[in-house]
Amino acid sequence: MQLNIYVPKEKAHLLERLKVESHRTGRPKSELLLEALQEYLAARQPRLGSFHLGEIRLGPRGGLYRRRLSR
Repeated sequence: MQLNIYVPKEKAHLLERLKVESHRTGRPKSELLLEALQEYLAARQPRLGSFHLGEIRLGPRGGLYRRRLSR
């Protein structure tokens, strides 16, 4: 898949920084851009609020039903 983006003149310095980083690391510019995009999107994922109780694990249903029937 291919993606083309428009970079305005006032942000051309970003392309130069990308080129320098690509040469410095020996990694393709596209790889660096995909990594940056992946990190950005991961940081933007919605997070659960402060009241999140974590994972809830229920025991086997049999035990639950036995307790209800013994009342």
